[in-house]
Amino acid sequence: MATSRQRTQQPAGSQPLARSPAPPSRCADEHRHRRLADRARPQIAWCAASLVAACAGQASPPHNAAHDTGEPIALAPDQPLGWIGVAPRTTPDPGDWLPAGPPAVIVPLPAQGIAAGATLSAIDTTGRVTRVTAGAPSKLPYGCDQHQLDVVAFAGDRSAPGPVWLLPPGAPASWQPRPLGIGAPVAVSEASRRDSVGPLALQLTRSDAAHGTLAIVRNGQTIYTAPIVREAMEGAPADPLDFRHPGVAIPVPAAAWSLSASGPILLVLRTASYEGTHLTPLLVEADRARELTAMAAYLYSCAF
Repeated sequence: MATSRQRTQQPAGSQPLARSPAPPSRCADEHRHRRLADRARPQIAWCAASLVAACAGQASPPHNAAHDTGEPIALAPDQPLGWIGVAPRTTPDPGDWLPAGPPAVIVPLPAQGIAAGATLSAIDTTGRVTRVTAGAPSKLPYGCDQHQLDVVAFAGDRSAPGPVWLLPPGAPASWQPRPLGIGAPVAVSEASRRDSVGPLALQLTRSDAAHGTLAIVRNGQTIYTAPIVREAMEGAPADPLDFRHPGVAIPVPAAAWSLSASGPILLVLRTASYEGTHLTPLLVEADRARELTAMAAYLYSCAF
């Protein structure tokens, strides 16, 4: 923006007002102060104009500060959504499924499409966004018998321990991911369980000792169902599935983010197996949901 300096001008042909005689010292002081004031006026005007120009020329807001219109975001069936990773703990927590170690984020192999040196935005379960950079495939101690996970480890600021959504490069500015709260389960019994995730209800129903159904309900309508199957394993307990204590084959919500105030929603379910942990992402829209198998992650921990 063009700027100009202000100047104090007198009307054409005007003359200074006559002054009463004054002592020489007083007159000299008045002339000195007037000269200083005249020099200051253009400088003050230039500073003010510069400040206005600087404010007008500020950079546009970053991607994650774009305005959320509140409208649902339409996604093409082949729209890349990125990757589901895990933010490790700094130190192990006995009995916890989370790994521990120095990386900011890990993605268990295979991690299709992640190149060493790629810098991505990572969103944790609190909504904090950090920038992380992928390293070469490496190993991270996890589980028993000195087992190590094969992972892509990311360096950067640490996120809250748990699932992390790594946005794909060039994610549209209209995406404004925000975490959804996972409520305490309600109506829990051995044979049924109901979890709440934002506007969604996850209903688990047992049909026999080793089988059941997961249903996702939105606005009173069931929009997705999937079978729950606990495969037989030699030496494993044969007790019926007990939804009061989620264990092998029982899915529980681990994370969820909404792309805008009206969705769609990226939901991550955590399901224990006999030898590890599965993280299964689903894209939940207004009237349907689908599993995103390419984004799923598995953390093998120990042979049964």
